[in-house]
Amino acid sequence: VPERPSGPDRSGPLRLGEARLPAAWPGPTGSFPLPFPLPYPFPLPFPPFLAVTDFSKKTGDYPSLSAADLQVLALTCQLQAETDGPGGLRWEPQDKVRLSSTPRHPEAPLHLAGFHLPTKHKRPGRGQHQPSPEKSAVPSESDEFSSFLYWRAPLPSIEEELQELLKAQAISVSPETTEEHQSSEDGASAEEEEDEESDDEGWITPSNLKQVQQDTGHCDTTPVGVQVGCVTTDFAMQNVLLQMGLHVLAVNGMLIRQARSYILRCHGCFKTTSDMTKVFCPHCGNKTLKKVAVSVSDDGSLHMHFSRNPKVLNPRGLRYPLPAPKGGKHANNPHLVEDQPFPQQRLSRKARQKTNVFDPDYIAGVSPFAENDIYSRAANLQIRDAALGAGRRRLNPNAVTKKFVRRR
Repeated sequence: VPERPSGPDRSGPLRLGEARLPAAWPGPTGSFPLPFPLPYPFPLPFPPFLAVTDFSKKTGDYPSLSAADLQVLALTCQLQAETDGPGGLRWEPQDKVRLSSTPRHPEAPLHLAGFHLPTKHKRPGRGQHQPSPEKSAVPSESDEFSSFLYWRAPLPSIEEELQELLKAQAISVSPETTEEHQSSEDGASAEEEEDEESDDEGWITPSNLKQVQQDTGHCDTTPVGVQVGCVTTDFAMQNVLLQMGLHVLAVNGMLIRQARSYILRCHGCFKTTSDMTKVFCPHCGNKTLKKVAVSVSDDGSLHMHFSRNPKVLNPRGLRYPLPAPKGGKHANNPHLVEDQPFPQQRLSRKARQKTNVFDPDYIAGVSPFAENDIYSRAANLQIRDAALGAGRRRLNPNAVTKKFVRRR
């Protein structure tokens, strides 16, 4: 059994209850030894740890990676360097960017497998009759015999009446009519068989799931000749591993060739940033950032997928002019720039005053003589400060109250 090394932070979750068992696997009935060891071959931090950290900072995935993730990445890098040499690794992210427009939405998943496939085209040799140009609109006798209404099972209520009618009337049947009847019966049976086959075709079952995935190109590739790989479902880790030239494996053991993530692209200056927390463009400072889907291939190149839908760049809010800026310590102005100062929304000085409990006139509980701020601007805006107490609270904070009611 090949070794499966891991970091010390990854063996911590392998525990059961209060007992921490690094070499045991928690099962449904208890804890049993692992079928493979978890060695720690290198003391951490080792030299690849710093290289992986710098590489993740250059790709923009460092904020999404924890210390344990970086240790696993460094361990994978060290094992790959010992197995195949450090020549196959990339220590600088490649700036290969390919632009591609797609008619679908950028957040729509690619190659989504459905539950039913289109039926295959029938071969023009079996059970199909070529339509003749001289066919009249009046149905012939053979068409009447081959129709579904003629050959369907009669209803139970009139079955006896039909039998009596057939016995009463003497019908002379010629040999030609018998041959036509037999041929139409054979054709009807052949059509029924084809209908049954067509009903069976196209449905995805556990028996043909692998074949359907291979036909649609949705099946992952089985790793062949891969000695070192990292099994992870984290998109940031997959992005770093693929750009460094390392192998990434899925949970089912398949090799991942392409990772997909999202970046922010400014449609004003056309610059990109991988910090998804940004609202304003770090280059031009405008609020023109849009999320764009990016796929990272196995050679480290970035593919940016744009949408042809014009609604992606929504002009909402650009029709009317901006309101006049308001002053004061409780102003509510629109957020226009990143370093725009905002009011602190603090309470008034009277509301921040605390009641003196050592006052001889102090009454415990709800006192009518306790200081309560109800006339300041902060009180009208219902600004509360839980850290400072903020004066007296309502007896029932869940009570429904009406706002903007004119007092008498």
